[in-house]
Amino acid sequence: MIISVCCTVCLLIASLVWFHGWEGGKNSVNKKCLFAVVIVLVSLICLSACGALRDTADKNKALNESLPYYELNAANYDEISYNGLTYTITDECLEMSELQEEIGQVSKRFKNVAGEDFSFGYVYSIVDVDISNAVAVNINNEYRKADIKNNDE
Repeated sequence: MIISVCCTVCLLIASLVWFHGWEGGKNSVNKKCLFAVVIVLVSLICLSACGALRDTADKNKALNESLPYYELNAANYDEISYNGLTYTITDECLEMSELQEEIGQVSKRFKNVAGEDFSFGYVYSIVDVDISNAVAVNINNEYRKADIKNNDE
């Protein structure tokens, strides 16, 4: 909301500056009207985009409050665990179309010794794969497959 208000104010200031530089005349009035319509349309687009962002934020807040936390192995950051199951995160990336719903969250951020940032997000079930076999983990906006770890490893 704040961003859209700032955009609207900036657009209004820009329009006032632009209008101030115009001289009178019939064409000038038509240009001013057209410019005013454009300003209103751009403002409405900004406001609707803000509404979409708010919807996403509300959905994420509800998910964060309801989804269980998967524990990230802090020793090597390549395993997650929940409810007695441990998954090993692989290098295999999945497409969004291969995912089902969010089933959990890791919600951890860290920087490795090489200075690379890592952000772990939601855990997803995978289409046609039972969660007792594998899940997907959002890491830096990539959906990485995590296979179940054998208990004897």
